[in-house]
Amino acid sequence: MPVFDIAKLQVLVVDDLKTVREMTRAMLLDRGFGRVEICDDGAPALAFLDALAAAGGDDRCDLILLDLNMPGMDGIEVLRHLADRNFTGHVALFSAESARVLRTAEALARAHNLNLLGVVPKPLTAAVIDTLLDRLNASGAPAPAPQDAPPSEMELLDGIRRGQIEVMVQPKVSLATGRPVGAEALARWRHPERGLLGAGQFVPLAENGAAAEPLFDATLAAALRIATQWRQDHHDLQMAINLSTANLSRLDLPQRIAMAVAEAGLAPDAIVLEVTESRLIHDLAAALEVLTRLRLKGFRLAIDDFGTGYSSLEQLQRIPFEEMKIDRRFVGPAAHDPAARAIVSSSIGLARKLGMTTVAEGIETRAAWDCAAGLGCDVAQGYFIAEPLPPADLGAWLAGWSRRQP
Repeated sequence: MPVFDIAKLQVLVVDDLKTVREMTRAMLLDRGFGRVEICDDGAPALAFLDALAAAGGDDRCDLILLDLNMPGMDGIEVLRHLADRNFTGHVALFSAESARVLRTAEALARAHNLNLLGVVPKPLTAAVIDTLLDRLNASGAPAPAPQDAPPSEMELLDGIRRGQIEVMVQPKVSLATGRPVGAEALARWRHPERGLLGAGQFVPLAENGAAAEPLFDATLAAALRIATQWRQDHHDLQMAINLSTANLSRLDLPQRIAMAVAEAGLAPDAIVLEVTESRLIHDLAAALEVLTRLRLKGFRLAIDDFGTGYSSLEQLQRIPFEEMKIDRRFVGPAAHDPAARAIVSSSIGLARKLGMTTVAEGIETRAAWDCAAGLGCDVAQGYFIAEPLPPADLGAWLAGWSRRQP
């Protein structure tokens, strides 16, 4: 279910083709979006946003569908202006450009710290609209209006103390058999006033700060409760939990996790601990000690977002990872982009030679599923399989997946 009322959302469609603008507007209104504005170029789109800001109040733009190639102010320039305006809504790139151009544009949007939902193909379809809604839901409630202060570290600490941290789970399935093999625990903050906040809206507050350890402890405790329930329900699934930079400097972490897992009645090999490779460059000696001790205690280690850091191969050589998660930025385009496909194929081949399991992140279409399976990847995770689910909904998903799996 949506975490917000789409009838109250305002969408701005920016495209230089009149037929595209009008058809997109009609489809969005038919789907239930409350207000859909259209502009034929970047300049009037920015003027519209400036007028909303000048008017004040609660009126705001929640989502922009932005074409990249326009004869006046193109979409690339618009992204820069949105960043300068601290735009807090979501952006989806609406383009028929080549995969390489789109990949660069996506990287630019993320570098500007914009809330990017990804690329929307032309022409818009009902399925694409549903995917957008899923991504909006997964990111939590719309970001607060510009005049609202973002949550503070003290607010997060208070939320943790009050038990407001929850965990959603996103299933992972075997590409060879279609059998569910596990799920990733994704933290959410059910704020009493701001609504359900996605990890991107509060996890950065905790990195290397006072909230880092309490947040991980709360997430771990919630994930272990879910994993324990799986065991009671006879679901043979592994639980994947993310480790942050601050976690990797806690020399007592291996013992603390081991004790928590044992108290939950679980075996260490039921838990996968995921580490984003770019985080390993901070306090390397401590990270190596923590990760090696975790591996010695029987926990599985996964290198997350593989291919996006600066020393991927070096990390594989010195850390006993058992699982490689190939980043969605390569997996998604691989079905139609030869360069992305080559990267995914090479990563799978490298992992196989190192005796590692591979997980393709960002499987959002049947084409992406077929591509990853054809390249020999072991496990898939993404919206084609399931969006992040409340733990209570996993049983229903398992029953439904058994009937519809590819």
